[in-house]
Amino acid sequence: MKALLFAFLAACVSPALAQETPASQQTLPTAPAPGTNFQDLIVPPGPWGRTSEELLPYLQTLRFEWTSADKNEARSTSPGLTVGSQSVSETLIRLKEGKVASLILLYYSRGNSGDINKRVFEDKLKAISDDLSAITKVQPVERGRIAGSAVRTDGLVWNTPETQYTLEWSGGKDMATGMYRAEFIRLTVLPAVKEQRAIGAATPSSYANRDAVKKFVGKDKVERLPDSTVRITGIPMVDQGEKGYCVVATTERVMRYYGAEVNQDELAQIANSDAKEGTSVSAMVNSLRKLTSRLGVKIKAIYSWDINEILDILKDYNRAAKKDKVDELRIEGNVIDVQELLSKADPKVYREVRLKKTTDFGRFQREIARSVDEGIPLLWSVNLGLVPEKNIPQYAGGHMRLIIGYDPKKNEILYSDSWGYGHEEKRMSFEDAWTITSGLYRMEPVGT
Repeated sequence: MKALLFAFLAACVSPALAQETPASQQTLPTAPAPGTNFQDLIVPPGPWGRTSEELLPYLQTLRFEWTSADKNEARSTSPGLTVGSQSVSETLIRLKEGKVASLILLYYSRGNSGDINKRVFEDKLKAISDDLSAITKVQPVERGRIAGSAVRTDGLVWNTPETQYTLEWSGGKDMATGMYRAEFIRLTVLPAVKEQRAIGAATPSSYANRDAVKKFVGKDKVERLPDSTVRITGIPMVDQGEKGYCVVATTERVMRYYGAEVNQDELAQIANSDAKEGTSVSAMVNSLRKLTSRLGVKIKAIYSWDINEILDILKDYNRAAKKDKVDELRIEGNVIDVQELLSKADPKVYREVRLKKTTDFGRFQREIARSVDEGIPLLWSVNLGLVPEKNIPQYAGGHMRLIIGYDPKKNEILYSDSWGYGHEEKRMSFEDAWTITSGLYRMEPVGT
């Protein structure tokens, strides 16, 4: 039996996101202009009440980009973003009803910045803490660990009359190597506790529990259009950036849709993701199964490649290739590199072979319709490059998407990629979708 090398990788570059300003105005400075220093948004009383129009100078100067067309979230990885003495590697501004609801600042993540040792990690934490005490003019209190989060983070909280600042971090012994591994340092800035319920914001850990997910009602999220389209609404966009985090970013989107405020860095930690090499789908699935009681979700593999499935596909492909007089796919050595093999496949022959799997194809179609009708998006692992696709930053290799709808009249699925603005909703024929499918997973609240 040959070993199976099959990890879904997303070594893609974040695409340039759509801008509404003219091309001549799209070249932005790399350093903050006077009056648009990002720290202005952090200091008390905070940015609460500011509209997207009032944020525009910050968004332009500091290279923020909307992550989706609804403009509920803007993201920046600009080197000009600093708070106190420390630079910030990634920042999210989230809005609710057109006004700022929260800021999330990622000072450090393994996915963005690579590995650092324990001393550097702890020195950075101290510097950030000192900066926040100086900015807020109050001393922090220990938040302790929250058992309901995806990972058990440590935390400090600074409370001012208008604003709450929660610094969370995670790091510890790597079970595989025995060495210390820093994971992330994250600051969440929210309105003061007395206002949180009215605004509807929460720290990335406080809502990640069974109680939040229990409130989810999927059928309320399903929209049926006159043209026969059925689609799920309200799924937040997550831009994975330049990290190979398509699996964990897609999982974050589903969890946030259900009400559990996890993020891709927490999920990358539990799945042992690598920013360059990506995340193994099987590792993510196994990790989520272990977290069922903590997050209130369960996950089921509707369709998933294994070694026998791979070998059957190769056998069928080579039989068809010989008949059509194209090159067969040959396995060399004791490891099957699936992505390498598929990069050599003839797309037409491969498509014909896949569509002959009529039983699996029929089940694929039925499960999509059933899940979408229930308001359950499907995690969809695919092999890019086997059917034509326009305007995507990754043109080959393994990738994970969300299936969010279907159109029986046009015989199409609706899907979404974690690449930000412009990738919220796209269409593909059922036949092409099945051709590139390597896995389909249903993650749903416990009890549904």
